[in-house]
Amino acid sequence: MMQISDEKMAAYKATARRCSVLEKQILFRRYRHAWELARQMSDLLKERFGASRVVVFGSLVRKELFHRRSDVDLAVWDLDENIYYRAVGQLLYLDSEISMDLVRIEEASDSLRSRIEKEGKVL
Repeated sequence: MMQISDEKMAAYKATARRCSVLEKQILFRRYRHAWELARQMSDLLKERFGASRVVVFGSLVRKELFHRRSDVDLAVWDLDENIYYRAVGQLLYLDSEISMDLVRIEEASDSLRSRIEKEGKVL
């Protein structure tokens, strides 16, 4: 079995701590950016596509579940199904780093709708 010196172990632990701190900082910036993006998306859906209400749900509203691959989950009210894909295209154009899911509330399952109403945050 290979022995690691105390010096090398201390250096390893210090590097691991620095990496952990850096990862937390990156995650915090991504979380903040995702919220800014959600607000921009909400404004676009209301102003350009006539949505009456937009709610963010999922890992963005449950910070403990947010991770580096989290996306922006939005539920939208009164978005005409004929312009849904055009709206999605415009939303995706806003940011290439963070993906998003857009749910027309009229098409959501009862369980998803209940979760959105219970946990979601109105934008």
